[in-house]
Amino acid sequence: MSQKKSNAQLVIKRYEENKKTFAHCLICSTAPINAESQYREDLTSKVSLDSSYPIADIKLVLLNFIKAKWGESGKDVLNKISIVLDIHGFNVPFKNLEENTYEPLAKKFKDDVAKKNIEDFEDFVLFINFSWSSEPIIKSKLIKWIEPLQAMPVMLWIFIIAGISTAFFLSNPLSSLALILVGMVVCLIFLRLAVYFRDRDRAANYGVFDAVELVRWMQVILDEILLELDPQAKERLKLCPDFYGRANLSFIAHSVGCFVATHTIRVLSDVFDQSAIKRWKQKSPDGPFGENSKPIASLTKDEEIQNLGDFFRLKTLVIASPDIPIWAITTGRTNFLQSCLHRFKEVYLFTNDADMILRLASTAANFFMFPSASRVGGYRLGNLTITQERRYGVLSYGNDAIGIRGLTHTIPLKDDPFNCEVDISKSFTIIDCTDYKDKLVGSHPSASSSRRLSAFTANNSFATFFNYILTAFKHFSGISQIDSHGGYFRGEFCRDLIYSLALYGKEKTQKKSQVIEENWEQKFKDHQMAWIEANDDRDCNATEK
Repeated sequence: MSQKKSNAQLVIKRYEENKKTFAHCLICSTAPINAESQYREDLTSKVSLDSSYPIADIKLVLLNFIKAKWGESGKDVLNKISIVLDIHGFNVPFKNLEENTYEPLAKKFKDDVAKKNIEDFEDFVLFINFSWSSEPIIKSKLIKWIEPLQAMPVMLWIFIIAGISTAFFLSNPLSSLALILVGMVVCLIFLRLAVYFRDRDRAANYGVFDAVELVRWMQVILDEILLELDPQAKERLKLCPDFYGRANLSFIAHSVGCFVATHTIRVLSDVFDQSAIKRWKQKSPDGPFGENSKPIASLTKDEEIQNLGDFFRLKTLVIASPDIPIWAITTGRTNFLQSCLHRFKEVYLFTNDADMILRLASTAANFFMFPSASRVGGYRLGNLTITQERRYGVLSYGNDAIGIRGLTHTIPLKDDPFNCEVDISKSFTIIDCTDYKDKLVGSHPSASSSRRLSAFTANNSFATFFNYILTAFKHFSGISQIDSHGGYFRGEFCRDLIYSLALYGKEKTQKKSQVIEENWEQKFKDHQMAWIEANDDRDCNATEK
C-alpha cells in the first residue's frame, strides 16, 4: 500500500532579493485551520500547493554573502548578518498578510535600497514575514458559519433543546433557569465564531513550535554553509564557539503575535545550558528553590545571556499592542516572561491606552482564563500608558507615572495590585502612541496628518471615558481611519520607526532621523508620541533562568 505524501511543515510563498544584501520572504506554517483538514486552506486560495520557493534560495543568498565577506579565515563573518522575524496577530489569514503587509513592505524595502549605493551595504538582512495559521472572523462561505453547529457537542444540544422546551411548556422559575442555560450555550457559540480562542490555541500549539523550527533550521543552514567554506569549521568551533561570530536575531510582533514571539524565545532557550544554570547559582545556591539573593542587574550585563543556539544573538524585540498580560513587565514572581524578555539587547514596547480591541474583546475573552483576582490585574500590556498629564517627546518617567487608566481612576505600576519595586523603564523603552498623529502610509507628501489610534486627547477620567466610547465607535464603524489596535502600521513615522528599530537598533535609527541635535525628540513631539527612555542598568527583581 502506498503511503500518502505528507505536506511540509513550513513553505516559502514569496521571496525577493535586493542587490544581494537584503532578502525578504513570506514563510507560512501549514498547520490547518481545522484538525480534520490535511493542509492550511487559506494557502490554496490564491496560489497552488506547488508554487513555493525552495529553502535553497535562502541558503544560496546567505552563502554568497558569507563567501564575499569571508576574508582570510571567516572570523566574525556572521556578525554581519541580521535575521528579523515579523509575526502578525490574530484574525490575519494568508491573503490578508500577503496583500496588506508583505507587498507594501516589499515596496518599501525596494525603495529604501534603491536610495543607496551597493557600496553602502556592509551587512546582510534576511527579513521574514512569518504567517501562522490564523482564522478570519468574517467567513466567505456559508459552510463556515454552519461548522460551529456541526462541531457542537451533543450535551450542548441537549441543553438547548431541554431549555427551550422547558421555557415553552412551563411558566415557573424553571423556565427562567432554562433560558439562562440556553443563553450560556449561545454565548459559547458566539465565542467560537469570534475565533479568538481558536487562534490562541493554534498560536500556542502550532505557531510557536513552527517558528521554533524555522529558527532552528536557519542555524542548520548556517552550519552547512560554514562547513562548505571551511572543512575545519567544527574543530574551530570547539576551540572557540564564537569564532565565526553570531548573526543578530530580532523580532517584530503585533497583538497575539507577541505571544508567539515571546514563547518562541522561551522554547528556543537552552534550559540545560551550563551558563543558564550558573546564572541561577549566582542568584541563589538553591537555584529555583532558593530566594533571589542578588538583583538581576548584575546578571543582565553579561552578553552571554543574549546568545541563542550556536550562531545567533538576540538583538531587538519590538512588540506593538501586545495581547499579553500586563504582568509581563512588572517585578515579582507573577512576571512569567522576564527570563525571555531580558535576553534581548533592546526591547521596545508600543502601546495605546485607547486600544479598544484589548480593552473590550481581549480583557473580556481572558476574564475566565487568566488567573487574576482583580479587574485591574486582567488588563493587557498593550494598554500600558502614562497615568499623569500627557506630554510628548523623549521623557523620563518612573512607575508612579506609568500604569493603567481605568474608567474612574488611574493605577500606577507602583500601586496595588502590581507593586512594582523598581523602575520598569530600565528594562524597556516604552513608546506611548495613544495620541499618535500622522499622515497615512503611501499618501501624497502634502497630505494632512490625522489621529491614528484614538479619537482625542484625554487627561482625566471623565474625558478618558468618552474617548473610549468615541474611539470604539470610529474603530468598529469604519467611518474614520482610526485603528486603535493596528494604527501603528498605518502612519508613516510610526511604521518606519518600528521597522528601523528592528533592523538597525536605536543608535542607527536615531542618526537617520537626527539632522539637527533636537530633531529626534522633535519628531516625537510633532507626532504626539512619548518615548520613555530605557536605562541600560537593568535591575528588575524577577525570575531569570
